[in-house]
Amino acid sequence: METRRLGNTEIRVSEISLGGVAFTHLGKKRSEKLIDFCVENGINYVDVYSGTAEKIKDALKRHRDRIFISTRGNSKTIENCLREFGIDYFDIFLLSMVDSQEHLTQAVNEAEKLEEFRKQGKFRILGIATHNPSLYPEIIKSNTFQVMMIPLNCIDEIEQSILKDATEKGIGIIAMKPLAGGNIRKYDSAIRYVLNRPVSTALIGISKVSEARQNLRAVKNLKITEEDLEFFKKIRKQLGKIFCRYCGHCIFPEPCPREIPVRTIMMLETLAYQSNLRRTVSEKTLKSVEKCAKCGLCEERCPYKLPIRKLLPKKVKKYLEMTR
Repeated sequence: METRRLGNTEIRVSEISLGGVAFTHLGKKRSEKLIDFCVENGINYVDVYSGTAEKIKDALKRHRDRIFISTRGNSKTIENCLREFGIDYFDIFLLSMVDSQEHLTQAVNEAEKLEEFRKQGKFRILGIATHNPSLYPEIIKSNTFQVMMIPLNCIDEIEQSILKDATEKGIGIIAMKPLAGGNIRKYDSAIRYVLNRPVSTALIGISKVSEARQNLRAVKNLKITEEDLEFFKKIRKQLGKIFCRYCGHCIFPEPCPREIPVRTIMMLETLAYQSNLRRTVSEKTLKSVEKCAKCGLCEERCPYKLPIRKLLPKKVKKYLEMTR
């Protein structure tokens, strides 16, 4: 697989990379099999989540000299993260959930604290993850972060000037959610869209080897076709105003006052695909939507202002249909 330089850093990452979200529900055996397959087929960058280490740390150690590893956290969590995964350093350490001006100010201050850990060799490259496009120009101007992890797919159109400014400043772009959290099933078109932008890699939440094979086939031909262009128009019209990016702000910093797992409900279609259309979400979770008081707190927090209150029962209905 072709590699691309990650901004002005010294590392080159594979055009598609392995997102760690699937490891939250996969078992150890399947997780290791997936990592082994991806690495053997040229994927050299893996993003990992705290809480999944017992499933994947052995595979990460086995391939450590062939892969770059990233995670997210802060100056208070980095050492625990290193212990959890049993590694000496992260290649990329990300400050995440940065989706407001206040969050960005805090992230810049946190970056100063993390510099000491970088000097100690506990991570190599500092990045930032955000779902808020209005913050992109300020992040670029801050000259604080070497990497930006942002959602980028054929549903979310981003001004080319933003990506151009970032690359001119030497900031590497990691495109998360290139398949819109599983909502886009036409893998080849979706991946071509992202990799025709000035990004370093498309970070994909792959959950099984068959998906990895599909993604690998897509990068063999990155020329956008007329069929792709028609698909982009269709999917934007279909999902543009209802697509959830799964950022988690609907339940952050406090959960729903009626204890509805809003993010999980919004992810139901993706969870159905990841489980091969088997019903893995409990009846209690599905029925929790009935407790919604329509307070609108989740919608106020949503960076994309989605009509979450209307979408929740529709998500449950679609999930039940998909997992019959």
